[in-house]
Amino acid sequence: MAANVQADHILANLRKPGETSGYKIPRGGLFELVSGANFLGEIVEWAGWALAAGDARVAGAFAFFTACIIGP
Repeated sequence: MAANVQADHILANLRKPGETSGYKIPRGGLFELVSGANFLGEIVEWAGWALAAGDARVAGAFAFFTACIIGP
């Protein structure tokens, strides 16, 4: 969850107040390793939930399909 919160913070603060245009590249945190650190955080978070939930069929399926949908 910490990786996801950090990635969201970095993305939310890319532009200065009042700035509306221009392409910005996020830097720092997991963005140094992957281009979608927020998505990686979500995948890891749901995989951890699936392990903690105990019901391998439902929780595992949810984590798997989350990775399939936002992973690419």
